[in-house]
Amino acid sequence: MKKIGVILLVFSALNLLAAIIASFNGATDAAGSKFSSCLLLGAIGGLLYYFGNKKETSNQESTNKYSSQRYSTTQESFWQRYKRLNPTKASAIEAITEKNMSLLSEKDVQELVSSIERWATNIGCDIQDIKTEFLQSFKSTFGDDDTKEILERLKNNKLKEEADRFNISTENTCTHFMIKWLTESLQNESAKSASGIKYRNKMSARDFIIRENESLKFIKNPDTGKIFFVCGSKKGYVSPAAVKKIDTGSVDDFYYAEVSIDNSNYVPCLMLVNKPDVVRSFDVETDHTTSSGADNNFTGEEILKKELEIRNRLCALMKTFIQNEYGELKYFHELDDLTIPIANAKTCYDTNESMINICKQYGLDYSDILDKAASLIVEEYISLKSKSEDSLPF
Repeated sequence: MKKIGVILLVFSALNLLAAIIASFNGATDAAGSKFSSCLLLGAIGGLLYYFGNKKETSNQESTNKYSSQRYSTTQESFWQRYKRLNPTKASAIEAITEKNMSLLSEKDVQELVSSIERWATNIGCDIQDIKTEFLQSFKSTFGDDDTKEILERLKNNKLKEEADRFNISTENTCTHFMIKWLTESLQNESAKSASGIKYRNKMSARDFIIRENESLKFIKNPDTGKIFFVCGSKKGYVSPAAVKKIDTGSVDDFYYAEVSIDNSNYVPCLMLVNKPDVVRSFDVETDHTTSSGADNNFTGEEILKKELEIRNRLCALMKTFIQNEYGELKYFHELDDLTIPIANAKTCYDTNESMINICKQYGLDYSDILDKAASLIVEEYISLKSKSEDSLPF
């Protein structure tokens, strides 16, 4: 249309030129006719050019807009497109996975979306209800005692099986989230169980014997057959785990605490820690013997008190070292994570001459005391991370 308009305008210009020439030559009629043709062709050509140009501009704008939209669409990531098309599902996926999907790689996003959608389809629920449905179904099928065993099976077998089957990362599998949620559930249940248990005056069996200044004895009730302990002014409960260790345990296998359940009265209790050696009856004067290398003759109680003093001091020093270099104990995820920090802490104090000389004076094994101090740090970590295996049925 625009081209035709241009052609007509050209013919209009030619007719105008012919009219001017005819007018100079005295051909008035011919000049008038050419001039009329010029006006008609000019008017038609001008209109065609105007509307043709307007249409062409409109088409160009449409093309540019389409190209812009197409370019914008092709630049969308998988997650942006998924979120635009499925806003409710996208929000639910981020909620139950607790992940910011925009920060993940394209591969991880696609694998996670695929796993979560497959899971929702298999159990027949909305994505936002997957966690609730899974935990309810699990608890209605299995008891608390089965959870740890099933967790191990999921970690050792099912996690890799699912990853291999769908050719995805283990962290993007349904099994990964099963493990995560079951672990959280187990920890919550443990916290609830332990929340009603309060301890006071917690100490090692050695410290307890020194405080009472009497031997520690285990006695069986002839009427009930149950085992209880007696030490000085204290008489109380012996945990089932500690009872099993009586015949093959040492003083360092036990610790003392007064325990209250649900804010009831505090009961003296003797419970189990993991230590070697075999002793049946424990006494401050007889349990510890001096070495032949001792410079002075100290009583058993004096030697034991000095050992505890050095051990506790070493424990405090090593804990401070670990906290300054690696962080507080509660922030370590696994017990194995403490191996290197404890080893480095022991290295810092394994040649402390002042304490080594004191140990020689009292006939003590400094290396053994250093190991015991490290064990105290491990025991403290375990007590922070998990509930004691002892039950307190009273």
